[in-house]
Amino acid sequence: MAPKSKVTSDGQRMDAGALRSRAPASGCSEVDWMGKIIIDTDLGDDIDDAFAIAYAVKSGLEIAGITTVFRNAHARAEMAAKLLRTLGRSDIPVHAGLDMPRRAPIIARANDRYEADGRFIPCQYDASMSGEPYAELSAVDYLIETIRREPDNVTVLLIGPETNMAAAIEKAPDVVGKVKEVVVMGGQFFGEPVPEWNILCDPEAAAIVFSSGIPIRAVGLDVTMQCRLSGDQLERLRMDSAETSTLLCSLMDRWFAHYRFETPVLHDPVSFGVLLVDYVDFVNQAVQVGTELDGDYGATKLQVGAHPVCLAKTVRQRAFLDDFIAVLCG
Repeated sequence: MAPKSKVTSDGQRMDAGALRSRAPASGCSEVDWMGKIIIDTDLGDDIDDAFAIAYAVKSGLEIAGITTVFRNAHARAEMAAKLLRTLGRSDIPVHAGLDMPRRAPIIARANDRYEADGRFIPCQYDASMSGEPYAELSAVDYLIETIRREPDNVTVLLIGPETNMAAAIEKAPDVVGKVKEVVVMGGQFFGEPVPEWNILCDPEAAAIVFSSGIPIRAVGLDVTMQCRLSGDQLERLRMDSAETSTLLCSLMDRWFAHYRFETPVLHDPVSFGVLLVDYVDFVNQAVQVGTELDGDYGATKLQVGAHPVCLAKTVRQRAFLDDFIAVLCG
């Protein structure tokens, strides 16, 4: 059930009517979090995807479904199904999507694991997830069918490469006028245009989505890099005895071991949080995604264009972090 209030930057809760009456900022309307949400994820590499799914489900918003993408979307779907089961939400359908980008080279690590047939194994995946059931309908067809069935009521949260959403746009161009909004975790928009991982994994797909005319709210490294769990917050999560927290810590430890990271950066939870917490300021600006292999491949650059999108520019990280850990451990 969708919540009837939303956390503001000073920690207060506002009801839906009060929020809708607030003035838009910098050409970007206030976030309307009512309606259904589809989460499109490359769960299994960085821990932030698992954190984002848990945050979304425990926040009480209406999650219509989860779709998986990139390098063994099947294994990622099994992971999502197990996480949802642990959260007590096996009723949320999971749909596996596309494995491969359009032409971007795969960036591999020396310690990556592979199945006997050569398929990549996400570092957080283990044998306990094998056989977890998920839906037969492909992620691309699920996106199309759900958006068509509920026009202007579905927000798609893209927290991985945008391969599935781009394929849905190409297969069914009418979804452009029917999807309520797309929230993207991806890019770096201010300062030096450094390629960000989700965009770099499939720049051609990102270019299709950003130029489609769909209402887009993009949350890039400009703000997400400011949102890291502190040692005290990590300890609070580890001390929480709930089954979900135990699973999340297990996944996080596999991620730590594989990538040699020590602190989670909450890229994907921040992107989901814009639907729930009033802590990000947006500006309206058109974006070009670099698609030249010998140039600025995967970079997101500001430009003058026909389809401006809302870009996160500043974040009140304490408001977000306090809400995030309270929801996960609540």
